[in-house]
Amino acid sequence: MPRGRQSRTLNRSQIQRLEDFRRASHEGAPHGYSLPQLRSAMAAGFGWRTLQKALLGRPVWDLHYSYIAQWIDRFLPAPPVRDGKAAAAGEREGNEEPAEIIADAEESEGATRTVRGSR
Repeated sequence: MPRGRQSRTLNRSQIQRLEDFRRASHEGAPHGYSLPQLRSAMAAGFGWRTLQKALLGRPVWDLHYSYIAQWIDRFLPAPPVRDGKAAAAGEREGNEEPAEIIADAEESEGATRTVRGSR
């Protein structure tokens, strides 16, 4: 086993989700959080420089990595992965079927449901 503290790095997905959260508009920070503000929002027990190292993809102490990774998984979940089969089959993310969506739109517009064409 190597000497020193055990350290790990965040993966690209985790870094991207945390960076997107940091740059998003928040109450009291319309242009996004600074690193000290992000550390406070996370209620982290380490300094903002540790958070900066993690966001740069550098290794951080295993204890801090675990806290950051758990916080990201809890508050910034990854978007669901949609495979090619589901997309090709026309499955939607919501529970509504396309016919229900169209019927709702027609009712709100006051459509008369007349059939046009040669029958």
